Amino acid sequence: MSAERCRCGLLVARGSERFGCLECGAACCTACAITLESVAYCRYCAATLLGTTVSPLGGQFELY
Repeated sequence: MSAERCRCGLLVARGSERFGCLECGAACCTACAITLESVAYCRYCAATLLGTTVSPLGGQFELY
């Protein structure tokens, strides 16, 4: 079984530490997973659900 990578390029943890986007199913590292009401989303799906944009460069997820 090969290791999965987040869109940012980091290896994704296995088992209970693994985050996956509920919307698209993409693997997310702990830095890129956005938790909304106890559910994990990738930063791109979270931005779509919240009606905002996200920088492709990463960084903190902030709403304006």
